[in-house]
Order: sequence, then C-alpha cells, then structure tokens
Amino acid sequence: MEKKNLLLIVPKLDQGGLERVCVRTARILSPRFRVTIAAFDPSDPAYDLTGLDVRDLKAPALPGRAGKVWRLLQRAVRLRRLKRELGADICYSFGPTANRANVLSGGRGKLWCGLRSWADVSSPRQLAWTAARADEIICCSRALADRLRETCPGARARVLYNPYNAAKIAESAACPDGDLPDWEGCRVLVSAGREDPVKGYWHLMKAFFLVHERMPEARLAIVGSGDFEKYRKLAEALGIADAVCLPGLKKNPFPWLARADLFVLTSLYEGFPNAMTEAMTLGCPVVAANCMTGPAEILTADYRKAQDIEGVWEGEYGILVPPLDPEENLDPTRITEEQERLAETICGLLSDPGKLRAYGEAARRRAADFREEAYGDRFCGIAAGTAGD
Repeated sequence: MEKKNLLLIVPKLDQGGLERVCVRTARILSPRFRVTIAAFDPSDPAYDLTGLDVRDLKAPALPGRAGKVWRLLQRAVRLRRLKRELGADICYSFGPTANRANVLSGGRGKLWCGLRSWADVSSPRQLAWTAARADEIICCSRALADRLRETCPGARARVLYNPYNAAKIAESAACPDGDLPDWEGCRVLVSAGREDPVKGYWHLMKAFFLVHERMPEARLAIVGSGDFEKYRKLAEALGIADAVCLPGLKKNPFPWLARADLFVLTSLYEGFPNAMTEAMTLGCPVVAANCMTGPAEILTADYRKAQDIEGVWEGEYGILVPPLDPEENLDPTRITEEQERLAETICGLLSDPGKLRAYGEAARRRAADFREEAYGDRFCGIAAGTAGD
C-alpha cells in the first residue's frame, strides 16, 4: 500500500515539549507515512533532525498586533502552497499558533489541530473557531479532551498521549556529562523545564530551602533554557546557593534525571509533562503539583478523583500536592503554607526508603504505558477512523 503524506506543522524546533513531540512523531511514523515537518522558524534546533524532511517557511514571529495578523496570513499562504506541493493527506499542527495557520490555509487533506496545554483551552472563543474548522482535535491528555467537549460540544476530540522510548532514554542517561556535580552521598531533587513563571520555580526553591534545613545533604538541580538569574538570587538570599545547580539548557538532560532521587514538578499548569514522564521511565519517584493538566492523569488511576482532593494525594504512581498559588513571589522572607506542605511531602518520601523505592518501580511501570509503539498505533487508528475517543 502506498504511504500517505503526513505534514507536521510547528512554530519552532528549539527547546520545548511540543517541539520534542513533533520530532518524535516524525521518527515514529516515518515507516508508515511520508513525513514532512514545516516550521515557521526552524533556526537553532534543540533536537536531532538527521534524516528528516524539514521545510523552513521563513515566517518567524513578529511583534505587535498588526505584525501578528500579517504573519498569520503569510504563514497560511505558504502552508497552502506546501500542502499542494506535497499532496498532504493529513496536516497535523502543534499548539494554537500552528493551529490557526493550519485551518486558515485549508487544503484537501484532513486538518488535525493539537492542544498541548491547559492554556490552549483557556480562550473559548478561539477554541471554538479552531474546533469548527478542524477535522480532528488531538489532545495530549484526557482532561484537555474533557474540557474541549465542555467548551465546544460536538468537537471531534481525540486523546493521543505523548510517546517515550525507554531504551533510548536509558542509553542517553548513561552518557557522561561533565557539568553534573559530584553529589556522592547527597539526596538529589531534580526538575526540568524552561525558565517561565508557569513552572512555579519560586515554590520549588523555597520548598527546597525548608528541605535543606532538615536534610543538609539535599541538593537541587533545575535543567532548562533561560538564565535563571532571579532564581540564583533567590537561592543566595535563602542561603542555599551552594546546594543548588542551574546548568541551563541541556540537549541531553537524561544524565541529570538519572541522578535524581526524586523529581519535583511545581507547574501552575501543564499539558502532559514530558520531563516528568521521562524521569519516570528511569524509575524516578515523583512529587508533583496537582495542576491542570497531566500530573494527576499520569500519577493516578483516575484523575477525576484526584481533582476533588484538597490535601496531599498518594496516587498509584506518584504523589500529588494541591495546586500552587500562581502569583510569583521572590521574597525570601515569605514562606507559604503550601511551600511548607510541599517540603514536608518531599522530606517524608525521602525519609522512607521502602516507599521511595516502591514509587520508583511504580513510576517505571506507568511510563511504559506511553511507549512509542502505542503512540504509532493510536495515531494510525485515528487516521483510519477506527480509534475511539
């Protein structure tokens, strides 16, 4: 049977969850489709693009409202031209920026629009505009799909969890990294993600201050893009700078995840947290904020039950703490009750070797549910019209 033409549309290919999933999708589906990636600005890629067909639409973001409108029209025109050239059968876009250009450019192929985070469903008007024009709305979590159906009844919402290759992650984790501190005998907490208020890193830094008071051997590493200058200053003001490492962006973050005794996620919202799930493939236990969406769906058997819990929830695959205050506060003298609760949860798990080990084993088992083979089969099922919601 002749392969169908699959066009993946993404704003950029630098550090980010949706960019990573786009590249993974291309590699997973290349044996089954003729795959092309179209990027508005593919400069400075953070991922290996060897052997992939990547088209540069030469349409990076422009400032201002007029610039955004002009750029959207330009992207749509260039995308429409590319769709015709390729004879694209499926045009799958990642995130609101790419979704708008995808549906506006139209074409004969099926239009798939991807929702990647809770922010993507926060604008009902924009969501309704996209849903009315897309053939399929691909959601990376069931909670996102539920929200879409509430906001846009009748929308064709499909759940497609992010894919992970445990063997490749383990292989990458075994590679040496000269920047990794010699933390022999230390209890290491790791988080990963770009410097962005949505990641809630001030909560993590203050909670770690409390953990370090009780466990002087504790260390913290946050891996991701950005200079993290305000967090360096916060660490200094808290007196924990010597126990904190902020190495910046790592093309291979897995040695850091492999070194972790515990992965901590303090995000205000997510979609389907990649770094957390990657840590789980390495058998790393997790403590995560019960934000929308992703953590509860990954760490518990039924995320809907976890939504109604006010306190700490010991899920089947990890521990959830209540959602964290979205207001950024870098005052080192202000420690909140929720930060104390997060620190207490971390210390409690680190102090219980049996529970820590059990959660590590459970994390690895759960991560296996998101293997690449399942992703590829689910994708093809949606394309063939044989997959359920």
